[in-house]
Amino acid sequence: MSLHDLAIRFLNISSFVYLASCFAYIVSIARTGKAIRTWSGIAAGLVAIGFLLHTSGLGMRWYIGGISRPPWTNLYESLIFFAWGVVVFQVYAQYKWKMPLVGAISMPLVLILMGMSVMTPNKLVEPLIPALQSNWLKIHVVFGMLAYGGFTLSGCFAFLHLMRNGVSLSRIGSGLAMIALLNLFIAGGREAYTTGDFTMAKTALRQLPDGTEIRTKDTYREYEDGPVITRMEKVSAATVPFWASVVLFLGAAVVLWTKRRRLPGADSLVSPTTAAEAAARGGDVEALGLGLFAGGVLGLVALFGGIGYAIHGSETLTLQSNPYLTMLLMMTGFFCVMYLIIARRFEKFLGALPNAERLDELSYKLVLFAFPFQTLLLVTGAVWAYSAWGRSWGWDPKETWAFITWIAYLIYLHGKLLLRWRPNWLSVMSIVGFVILVFAFLGVNLVLSGLHSYGAA
Repeated sequence: MSLHDLAIRFLNISSFVYLASCFAYIVSIARTGKAIRTWSGIAAGLVAIGFLLHTSGLGMRWYIGGISRPPWTNLYESLIFFAWGVVVFQVYAQYKWKMPLVGAISMPLVLILMGMSVMTPNKLVEPLIPALQSNWLKIHVVFGMLAYGGFTLSGCFAFLHLMRNGVSLSRIGSGLAMIALLNLFIAGGREAYTTGDFTMAKTALRQLPDGTEIRTKDTYREYEDGPVITRMEKVSAATVPFWASVVLFLGAAVVLWTKRRRLPGADSLVSPTTAAEAAARGGDVEALGLGLFAGGVLGLVALFGGIGYAIHGSETLTLQSNPYLTMLLMMTGFFCVMYLIIARRFEKFLGALPNAERLDELSYKLVLFAFPFQTLLLVTGAVWAYSAWGRSWGWDPKETWAFITWIAYLIYLHGKLLLRWRPNWLSVMSIVGFVILVFAFLGVNLVLSGLHSYGAA
C-alpha cells in the first residue's frame, strides 16, 4: 500500500471513529445518573483516537506533497482540515475544561465534514495552481482554521447554554424542525418542487491524471462557456418518504411553536440555578408536537432506505455523486434523534452540564480567542490577494462572506462588552454567526462562483 493510500485509509477510519463517538454521545444522553458521564467519557476517548488518526493522515499528505504544499489546497483537504480544527478545540474542551458532553453537538458537525470528504471522488495530492503557490497559503488558512474552529465550538456551547438557561424546549424543537425542512428542501432540489419527484445527480466515469477511474457527477454545458448542468435521475422509492418528512416536520414546527404546556416560572427573567429549575421551565413540549417530530425522523429513515434501494439497483447513482446531500440529511437525522432523547431525559441531561453562567463564559472565551484570527484571516487574505491578483479587495463572494462573518462576531462582542445583552441573546448571536460561517466556508464554494472557485471539488 502506498503512503497516499495509507493516508486516505487513516482519514477514512478516523471518520468512522467519529461516527462511533456520535453514537456513544447519543447513548450517554439516553442513559441516566452516572451512566451519562461514563458514556460521555467513552465518546471522548473515541474522539481522541479519531483525532490521532486524523492528524496522522494529514501529516502523511503533507509529507507526500512536500513542505511547500500543505494539505488544505482543495475542497477535499479543506474539509478534513476544518474538521481537524474543530476537533482540536473539542479535545481541549473535554480535557482542559472537563466538558466532553459538548461533543454531542460538535461531533455530528465534524462528522458531516469528514463524511463529505470520504465521499469526495478525487483525493489525489495534485500540484498547486499558480494562485496558491505562495507562503501566504500556510499563514492565511491556519488563521482561518483557528478562527472557524473556535467559532464552531462557541456555537455548540451557546446551544447548550440556551438549554441550561431554561429556554423553551418547544421553541428549540420548532427551530430544529425548520432546519430539517431547510435541509430537505436543499436535498430535494428544484425538481421536487416543479415535478414532485425526488431526484439525485447521475454519475459518469472520469479518469484522473494517474489513470484511476472514478465516478463523478454527470455534467454538461448546452453551449460553450455556458452554465454547468447536472443530469438528474428520478428516485421513485424516495419520493413518498421525502414528502412525508416535509409535511411532518412542517407540522411539528408549527405545533411546537404555537402549542406549549404552560409551566410555572416559564416567563421569569431570573436565570434558573439548578438543573431541575431549568428543566421545569424549559420542558414544555406537548405530546402532539413531539409525535409529529418523531414522525419526521421516521420519514428521514425511510428516505435513506429509499435512496439506498435506488442506488443498489442503479448503475448511474452512487453516494459519491451526492456526498453533500447524503451527509446533510445524515447530520439532520443525528440532531433530530438527539433532540427526541433529550426531550425524554431533559432534567438528567441538564444535570450533566455545568451551570448556565459557565457555558456562557466558555462560549464567550472561544469567540474572544477566535475573533483576532478572523481579523488576521482578512488582513492576510488582502495582502495575498494584492500579491496574486494586483488588488487587496474585490468583493469576491468568499471575501465578502468572510467579512460578513467578522461583522457578525463583532456585533456579538459589542453586545457582550458595551451593550450588556442578556446571555440568551448572545448565545443566539453566536449561533447565527456560526450559520454565516458555514455558508462562508462551504456554501460559497458550492453555490457561488468567484476567484476562490479552485476550492471546489
